[in-house]
Amino acid sequence: MAMDIETIVKTAIANQKMIDVDSIALETSLQDLGVTSLDAITIVYEVEEICDIEVPNDELESLRSVQDIVAGVHSLLNKKAGA
Repeated sequence: MAMDIETIVKTAIANQKMIDVDSIALETSLQDLGVTSLDAITIVYEVEEICDIEVPNDELESLRSVQDIVAGVHSLLNKKAGA
């Protein structure tokens, strides 16, 4: 199953913050979107469930932008696939 990680992440953020998914760009900082640390946990949990991965808790603190989440998910999926 091919997944568009960017769409999954943007949708999770849009759902959590109740904003239009089209208003979210990769370079947008989580702070600019009003994402709190609790929001980030909820967003990452949703992405984990969809992608069947587990994001280490210590990596949550380093997330600053939408791109950070997308890149992290790609990395975890590549590790899981053995790439």
